[in-house]
Amino acid sequence: MAHRTRTLPFAALAAGLIATPMLAGTALAQMTAPAAPQPRQSTGMMPAHPLSHATIAKAGHALRKVVAINKMYGDKLAKTTDPAAKQRLVATAKQKAMGAITRQGLTVGQYDQVLASAEQNPAMRQQLLSAAGISAKN
Repeated sequence: MAHRTRTLPFAALAAGLIATPMLAGTALAQMTAPAAPQPRQSTGMMPAHPLSHATIAKAGHALRKVVAINKMYGDKLAKTTDPAAKQRLVATAKQKAMGAITRQGLTVGQYDQVLASAEQNPAMRQQLLSAAGISAKN
């Protein structure tokens, strides 16, 4: 099966996906509009060891799924006016994103760690986006 490659500015991608499991309407909007990187809360923890290529690849595969989930639920959120329905959509999208991550054998923390590291490391960013089938515009 051929992978379709999409182009997204990495800053917009990272801003919308760093906290993907905590999906909100604004994070969904950031996926479609270029944005400056959003400040993240630092855990103050550095990885005990470098991230393996396999972990980065798993995160990339999860990222591809999470981007699709964000797109699908972002479109639904944009068309929904009922606040309760919006809350249900966000909760469902969050659950699906977390499932996409854990099905790759990663914890949400590991996924977030890979995305945060990729934001700072261009080589890792390219490896992550390549695994996700996304080409970055820097």
